[in-house]
Amino acid sequence: MKYFYQQLFGFVSVVLLTIAACGILFYNVMSNNVYTQRSQQLQSYAKGLIATDMSDADIYKLGTILREENVSIAMFDENNEMTYPSRSLDTNSALTEDELNHLKNGAAINLKEVQMNFTGEAVDNLITVYYPIIKNGQYKGYVALASPMSRIQTEVRELRNSMFIAFGTAIIIGIMMSFVFANYQTRRINKLRKATHKISEGDFDVQLPVESRDEFDDLMKDFNNMAHSLRESEREVERQENVRRQFMMDVAHEMRTPLTTMNGLLDGLKYNMVPESRRGRSLELISSETQRLIRLVNENLDYEKIRSNQIVLVQHRFAGIGAIQTVVEQIRELAKVKNNTLRYECDTDFSVYADYDRFVQILVNITKNANQFTDNGEILVKAWNEGKKAIVEISDTGIGIDESEIKEIWERFYKADVSRKSTKYGESGLGLAIVKSLVDSHRGKISVKSEVGKGTTFRVVFPGESEL
Repeated sequence: MKYFYQQLFGFVSVVLLTIAACGILFYNVMSNNVYTQRSQQLQSYAKGLIATDMSDADIYKLGTILREENVSIAMFDENNEMTYPSRSLDTNSALTEDELNHLKNGAAINLKEVQMNFTGEAVDNLITVYYPIIKNGQYKGYVALASPMSRIQTEVRELRNSMFIAFGTAIIIGIMMSFVFANYQTRRINKLRKATHKISEGDFDVQLPVESRDEFDDLMKDFNNMAHSLRESEREVERQENVRRQFMMDVAHEMRTPLTTMNGLLDGLKYNMVPESRRGRSLELISSETQRLIRLVNENLDYEKIRSNQIVLVQHRFAGIGAIQTVVEQIRELAKVKNNTLRYECDTDFSVYADYDRFVQILVNITKNANQFTDNGEILVKAWNEGKKAIVEISDTGIGIDESEIKEIWERFYKADVSRKSTKYGESGLGLAIVKSLVDSHRGKISVKSEVGKGTTFRVVFPGESEL
């Protein structure tokens, strides 16, 4: 509630200060306007007297009429002696010498709240106008008109009272609106606070309503995005934890099989349970399983280095046909064992911008994978250039991969065919995971098309120098 009272105090303060400033300004302007209008009215009377040559009788009649409007008239000659309503030589005006000179120069004088009459006698507050009489360019005296301030002050008081009522009403309405607005903003902040509390308790499914009206809605939108990101992060953490557990299980499984085999053979040799004729074969199996464990450890280390960007790629453009021939020669003997035909199609001017050793490693792993899942079939390595890009496709006529499993084949230790958890070629399930990481390191792309029972095609694209 502290924020509510702070908001309310701020809004009310702004309303009060604004209304007070506007009220004072408006009151002063309107008060001055009332005095100005009365002065202009008196000046218009004076101009009317001067514009026509009136006899004393006419002036007397006009004075009688103006007195009914609380306006007094006096006329003075050029010697500052009153000529109307009295011609007494002893009756002079109360103007100073400077004010008289002002009139002689043809300028009118407005005096507000004067407490003496034309001759200097004390009276109630008057508003007085002195207007010069100029005939044929000669100063002939002046006309003085005066009106009591009481009527003007009454008008000003009525104006002030009306303003007090209007501004009082405005203040009440302003306070009510400030209360409503402050309460509205506080409710929105409380929603955000409660949602934040849920986030702190681990509930990342909270969502706030967003109407896109102001900065608060932008904040709520950002909060929803944050909650979504936290929810996704939590799911990713759970996924990584599951991957970690699965990884430990897979590593244990991969190592347990060769270790169990080696332990059984060593026990047989230790206690002379293996016939002499089979001792050589047993040692070969121990050596083979040892090499398998070494490959498993090395592949794991290699994968982690690639994934964490700890390897340094020495990229340059080289003729790709030689690398492809090397890969085909390496895998050809393995293909013969499974009665597979391995061939390649490559332009003689085919070139690649990549790390040579890693390029060969990528092709070897994919080709080995194709051979492992193909029997009595064909494996084709095809390569060509599209501009500066290098494209390699490795196709087989093997068992294929189900569409639902394609996204998972890049996972470490994933096996598309669970019946081939262990093969004489030492499959560990790391080959394609390493391939994907190496292709990503080259900022390339790898894709798979496969149909169960018909075969699989891996397509790798290496970008040119200008695309990196």
